Amino acid sequence: MAIIAAVDSSDRAIAVVERASELSREYGVALHVVHVAEPTVDFREELIDVSADALNPEGGEVPKQRLDDLRTAAAETAAAAAADVDDLEAYEAVGLVGNPATAIKQYASEHDAEYIVVSGRKRHPLGQALFGSVTQALLLNANRPVVAVPHDRADS
Repeated sequence: MAIIAAVDSSDRAIAVVERASELSREYGVALHVVHVAEPTVDFREELIDVSADALNPEGGEVPKQRLDDLRTAAAETAAAAAADVDDLEAYEAVGLVGNPATAIKQYASEHDAEYIVVSGRKRHPLGQALFGSVTQALLLNANRPVVAVPHDRADS
């Protein structure tokens, strides 16, 4: 079991990791800080299996090394988000490659996540929360609870 902090490279990622860390401590489960790199190829709703053949924009196979490089860069982005959080206990930085919503959803299922923690984008002048496409897709389609950290919390 784990708490999944799904982060991007924005400043809002810190608030996501902070909230996920709180939940991780409360539930006594592992914290996984996850970032998904999107390849230049449009893989739609598929999570890239690095052992499978994939197409690149020129129509050939994407070298396994390129997929490994993308995964490594994504893990570094996740680690950078976690590094900016004070008093963060143990965590695992995870890099995935593919469609972000699909990859996060699949990863959360594989690790029996208690929660997926994501960032809301901003607040509408009337106080309504607005979400990015990844957050919205997870809120609507994830088979486990999703916590959306409000943008105003992310800015504080």
